[in-house]
Amino acid sequence: MSNPKPSTNKPRVPVNTKAVGAGMTLAASVGLFAYGGLWLDGQLGTRPWFLLLGVVCGITGGLLHLVRVLAPELWPFGKLPRNGPPPPN
Repeated sequence: MSNPKPSTNKPRVPVNTKAVGAGMTLAASVGLFAYGGLWLDGQLGTRPWFLLLGVVCGITGGLLHLVRVLAPELWPFGKLPRNGPPPPN
């Protein structure tokens, strides 16, 4: 009788759970950055410029997080292996 090898892989998280989490992160980042921009506009009297800047920053950051979580092969900045940088040539 042979014993099956124990799996050393992490348990897989269902994709839909990742998608919901990434979508909530996108919504939260846009909302928080928009609120921060609105607050800055109220303080400085520059309405609507900081609100627009906050929305753009929130969308950009949220979409980058969305791509990184759901489609890491599309991540534009490369990905280091989990055990550190590759050895020098």
